[in-house]
Amino acid sequence: MVGMGRQQRGASLVEVLVVMGILAIGILAFIRLYPSGFLALKRSGQSDAATRLAQQEMERLKSRAANLPRLIAPTSYDFSGSEPTLVVDPSIDPNDLGVQPNLPSGFPVQYASGVNRFRRVTGERVNLGLPGPTLGSRNELTEGIVYTTLFAPIAQASAGGVPDEYLTVTGAPMRRLILDSDYQRPNIRLFEYGIDYNAGKVLLRPLRGAPIRYLVEFSVVYVAPSGRVESLQLTEIITLPPTFPNPPTPVWVDLSIPNDIQTGVLGIAPFSDVVSRLFERLPANASWSEESPYEYKVLNALTGTILINPKASGFYERYWRGTRPLEAYVSYFVHDWSVMREEFTVPNSGRLRLAFSDLKQVGDLLDDQSTYTGMGLGSDANNNPLQADLILVDLLTGLAAYFRQGQQIPDNQLAPSLRDQLLPNLGATIDYATGSVQINNPNMRGRKVRVFYRVHENWTISVQKAADRYYLVRDPRTLTVDSCWYDFEAAYNGDTSDRARRLYFTPSESGKTVLLREYWYVDGNGRTQRGTNGVFKIRDVLEGGLAYLDLRDVHPNAARWDPGVTGQAVRGVQGLSVKVRVTHEPPGRRTRTDFDMLLPVRD
Repeated sequence: MVGMGRQQRGASLVEVLVVMGILAIGILAFIRLYPSGFLALKRSGQSDAATRLAQQEMERLKSRAANLPRLIAPTSYDFSGSEPTLVVDPSIDPNDLGVQPNLPSGFPVQYASGVNRFRRVTGERVNLGLPGPTLGSRNELTEGIVYTTLFAPIAQASAGGVPDEYLTVTGAPMRRLILDSDYQRPNIRLFEYGIDYNAGKVLLRPLRGAPIRYLVEFSVVYVAPSGRVESLQLTEIITLPPTFPNPPTPVWVDLSIPNDIQTGVLGIAPFSDVVSRLFERLPANASWSEESPYEYKVLNALTGTILINPKASGFYERYWRGTRPLEAYVSYFVHDWSVMREEFTVPNSGRLRLAFSDLKQVGDLLDDQSTYTGMGLGSDANNNPLQADLILVDLLTGLAAYFRQGQQIPDNQLAPSLRDQLLPNLGATIDYATGSVQINNPNMRGRKVRVFYRVHENWTISVQKAADRYYLVRDPRTLTVDSCWYDFEAAYNGDTSDRARRLYFTPSESGKTVLLREYWYVDGNGRTQRGTNGVFKIRDVLEGGLAYLDLRDVHPNAARWDPGVTGQAVRGVQGLSVKVRVTHEPPGRRTRTDFDMLLPVRD
């Protein structure tokens, strides 16, 4: 046969080694693709989860539009006192996700950086509906009007608990009377107050038979050591003792000014003040007053659940136009936007699948090479911050279970205040890598629970909101988070520069959308035009340290404001926008996604 006699030859050792080397290089290169591919898939899944939660948050806020706060303000820490305190800071740009400058060494950076620089929720409206029974302290049945805040957990002090400065409940804002404290002291009523801007005093009315407390919010204008005129927004609680047996007589009270700026104080910024009557906070096991509806209790700071005196339901208070239903507003600081909040109904299997995977666990090494110590909510038995990495709350009872490294923390390791609100052992197991919780206690089947946790790479879902109303000020140096200014002199004198057609705000309002109810401007032909219900977006770019909107964004031929028709070029500036922001910090970079919506103005 043909070819049978051919000699067959095998591959040499060198050729085999070359082929093996080429295959090894190819296989190693292929294997190296897997980690980055897995990482990309994981991040894609986390991003999808964050987007779903942000959209759910937007729908939730739409459904509770009547409860939306008056504004969500930027905050910074003040270290001038013995303890750091949170104060409103309108100089913070919402696009600045950096760290507050000049933090003391060792201070937790996460509370003073990124989206956590917008944490002050002001004037969230409380529904004073019908009271009902609920579980209070030690599972005892109590009655009251239950309300759960839009955002939670509520910030807690370093020693645990929620101080008055971090959560307040007030009545509706009172009627303002601008007075001279040297010559005027009218017999004001409980729904009124007087203020002397130059002297820095307020006129308040006491009660005859009981103490009364007022919450006073105002901005003080002062000359800083640098020589610049600046403003500082302050909040003060003023308590007036009962006057019995004498009749109640209004008294002038000096507003407290921080010592470090007292020498340079110029006065109170006009119209920056809001005064409201404070509701009294009672211990959880205290009895309600039979006379005063101005009382509340904090049932659970984790869920933001408060209980209001049942007498407030259907209660009418006097007002300058007659009477009106009692209103309540809650103001508070959010603890940390990076704490994820999810609600579930526990299924028969007891298995909860969280939206995120790769949960932070106490002891984990973080990107900055520090060790994770928990969410900072609550205190342990030694009054130190509790090291819990996951918290589960029963929404019916308000009772909670705290977990560390997959184990439920026993009650003897918790502060006494937490032991009164503790769930029994859930027999739960937690898979931090996949984000799943298995509850083996059959008594939890069908219960509605809320789960709190944090995620690696610092995922956050936060909310920002424009102020309900912005009042006009005469001097840009007195601007606050809920005020605006235009150059009246430039507009009145016929100036046609960019400045003459812009409305200015503090940097904190950058990117927000506002409605101008009524306004007048001069067009390019020199004719006065009237606008109504104009919708404008405040630009992200600052001019002279201030954010602004420009008339030409809506009216391309506008030349300047025209205050000559009514004495003011703008009447009624109202905020429209609510923003849900998702941020993420993979190593070496930061991503940000905003979901904006416009809501009807609240009258």
